[in-house]
Amino acid sequence: MDKVKTKYGEFTACNDASDLRKKYRCPVEYHQNGNIKSIYLQEPEEISLPEGRFQAELITFYEDGNIKRLFPLYGQLSSYWSVEDEILNAPGYVFTVGDDMINIRPQCICFYPSGKIRSITLWPGDQITVNTPKGPVATKLGIEIYEDKKIRSIEPSFGTIFKTEYGDAKPFMVRKHMLHSEDASARFDEDGNLLSFTTLQTRVEADGKIYKAGDYRSPLIIYLGKGSVGLRGANDLNVWFDTQHTEVRFS
Repeated sequence: MDKVKTKYGEFTACNDASDLRKKYRCPVEYHQNGNIKSIYLQEPEEISLPEGRFQAELITFYEDGNIKRLFPLYGQLSSYWSVEDEILNAPGYVFTVGDDMINIRPQCICFYPSGKIRSITLWPGDQITVNTPKGPVATKLGIEIYEDKKIRSIEPSFGTIFKTEYGDAKPFMVRKHMLHSEDASARFDEDGNLLSFTTLQTRVEADGKIYKAGDYRSPLIIYLGKGSVGLRGANDLNVWFDTQHTEVRFS
C-alpha cells in the first residue's frame, strides 16, 4: 500500500495481516468530509508531536486532521497472542501530571484538538500513584488532565476513600472495557475542587432517606456544588439538596 499522507508525515498502512498478532481491520478509515479518521500501521512507527515523540501502531484523527488517539501497540489478542505478550513490547514514557513527572507505559494516549494530552490509559496489570487534590491516589486505569496538566479525572483503585465535609466518599466504577480513561469516577475542576464522583459503596442520607447504588451496572453519581449536593442513579433518580437547609451525610 502507498504511503498515507497526514499533517504529521507519511505512514505505511497495514497491507499484510498474516502476522499472528495483526488485527483484521480496515487499514485506513475516513470521516464523511474525506479527511482521514484512522490509520492502522503495518509496523509501529515513531511520530513527533508537540508533546514529544511516541510510538504508534494505530492513530485516530479528529475531522480537522489533528490526532485524537494514539495506540503504541494494537495487536490482536488470541490464544496465540496474549495481553502479556503484547505488554512485553509496550514502550514507557515520562509524562507531566500536575506538578509531577510520572513514568507511564500507555496503552492509549488521547489528545485535545489543540494537541495537548488529555488522557493516558494504562495497560491491564499496571498501576500508578498520582498526587491529586485529595492526596495520593492509586489508579489501575489511568489519568485525565486539563491542558495545563492539572488533574481532570481519575479512576481510583477499589477501596480509595476521599474525606469530604459530608463524610467519606468512596469513588469507584466498574469498567469492563478499559479503552480510555476520560470521564473517570472522580472529577475535579481546574481549581482542584472535587466536582463529582461515581460510587458503588457510598451511601447518602438526606431528608430521612438513604440513597445508594443499585449494583455495578447502576452506580450512584454524586455532584458537589456550592452549597448543594446532587444525586443521579438508577430508576431515573435525579435529586438535588440545598445543604444550607438539608443535612446531607455520606457513609
